[in-house]
Amino acid sequence: MGLLRHQRVEVTLPQTTPPEPHNSVGILSRAQRAHYRLSWEERLARNARAPTTDRPAIKLFGVPAIFATFLGLPTA
Repeated sequence: MGLLRHQRVEVTLPQTTPPEPHNSVGILSRAQRAHYRLSWEERLARNARAPTTDRPAIKLFGVPAIFATFLGLPTA
């Protein structure tokens, strides 16, 4: 099925404030770098979006109406 040949995808992200600059300490030793590494839980918490942020909007252009109805997508 060659559905993506003539389709266009538009992703709109809500406006956010830029992150604060990261203060670099300089050159760290191997032991300091190992101590500084984050656990997976800390990484996921750091990378998670805040629950108050808006969800991104994704628009698909060129999707056949029957296929969009099958997927439960709203059609224009």
